[in-house]
Amino acid sequence: MSTSATEGKDGSCLICQDKNWRLIVRSEDVEYHCKPGFFDVVACASCGHHYVHPLPPYEEIASIYPTTYYTVNKKSPLWLDGWFYEKKLASDAHKLRNSLRQFNIKSIVDVGSGEVSRLAQFKDAFGGGVEAIAFDLQFNDSIVEDAKKADIRLITGNVETDVSRLKDNGHDLIVMRQLVEHLRDPKLAIANLARKLAPGGLMIIDTPNRGGLDYQLFKKQHWGGYHIPRHFHLFTQPSLVKIVEDAGLRIYSKGYIPSMGFWIISLRNKLGLNSMGAGDSFWEFLRYKNLFVSGSFIAFDTLRVKLGLQTSNQFVWAQKP
Repeated sequence: MSTSATEGKDGSCLICQDKNWRLIVRSEDVEYHCKPGFFDVVACASCGHHYVHPLPPYEEIASIYPTTYYTVNKKSPLWLDGWFYEKKLASDAHKLRNSLRQFNIKSIVDVGSGEVSRLAQFKDAFGGGVEAIAFDLQFNDSIVEDAKKADIRLITGNVETDVSRLKDNGHDLIVMRQLVEHLRDPKLAIANLARKLAPGGLMIIDTPNRGGLDYQLFKKQHWGGYHIPRHFHLFTQPSLVKIVEDAGLRIYSKGYIPSMGFWIISLRNKLGLNSMGAGDSFWEFLRYKNLFVSGSFIAFDTLRVKLGLQTSNQFVWAQKP
């Protein structure tokens, strides 16, 4: 939780370990109202890395993900399911397979998988004989049943503290999508998983980027990428590359991808809307399932990428030597 200070010497920068910081944003949890009070996002005084200060202890993290959170709440304006969503997952999986045709992928691990729809599409795209493992803190009964149907193995664990049930040098593709920003120590998590990659294997990471136009427009308070207080670390591409290379991996590919979600959440935050459920505001059409809204932001960010500009979503593909 926040203090009243706007600068201090008690921080813990993930990138350079400097303890000096300055306040960037102080805000309540405007999306889910998980706890009363304010939370701080600060910047390292030396390298500029943004992080939540103070970081919550591990035992308190579950409390900032209420039952109204969009990944488990069908009433959320950010909930996605249905035919169009499944088609997009399938399309994304086959595009990934086409990009990795030179790799012999026999084992895939989706870390922070949540529900297993994405991993099921990966398994289908890469071939039914591929080992598919979903790794997460917990799985509900519905996910367990879906995993059985798709022949997906479930492993429960914390990627920062225990990955012992994954095989050392045993997995060809490890995927972490929109996860590292939620971790107290993503540097440790990446190092843990690097040991589990097979030689020549790939780790795919995507995470928010402080650099898109929506970030520039809303960074003073309402940017959706802050996701206060759940995004503990906010990277630029150089800082993300650094922690990946520190884990002994080499960059295979990197770049930016569309960020329709942060556009929509930023606007909802600015307009006083929450992410728990739709109200009666005219602006409630700003939701993920509105194909015109989502498609417009995807098209806009896609154009920015083609023009060589940044978006607020980035990726790094890293290979184990």
